[in-house]
Amino acid sequence: MIYDEFPHVITFQRMEKVPDGGGGYEEKYVDYVTIEAFVSGLSSQEFYKAQQLKNPVNCNVYFPYRTDIEKTMRIIYENQILTLKSAPIDQGGMHEIMNLKCEVTGVWSSDGKS
Repeated sequence: MIYDEFPHVITFQRMEKVPDGGGGYEEKYVDYVTIEAFVSGLSSQEFYKAQQLKNPVNCNVYFPYRTDIEKTMRIIYENQILTLKSAPIDQGGMHEIMNLKCEVTGVWSSDGKS
C-alpha cells in the first residue's frame, strides 16, 4: 500500500555472490527489498554544501524507519540507479522516518544491466 507521505516505490539492491554456471561465482547486485519512499531533489543550500565538500549528491530519499539498510546497497528508482552517499539517517531520532543522501549514477533497465 502506498501512502501519501511516501508516493514512490524504490528497490534496495545489495551485492551478492551469484553462481556463474561454471562452478564459480560472480558478484552482482540483487534485489533486497521493495518499499514505499519519497524521492526528492536537494534544496539549493544542500546542493551548495555538497559541492563544497566534493561529495556529489543529487537527491534525498525518505522511507519508513528500518534498521536493515546498509550504505553498501544501492537503490533502483524508476529507471535510475541511486548510489548511497550517506549511511541511513534517523530523521529527528524518533524511529519513524529514515533519510539517505544519494547520487544518480546510472540508468537501470529491466534486464538488470546498467
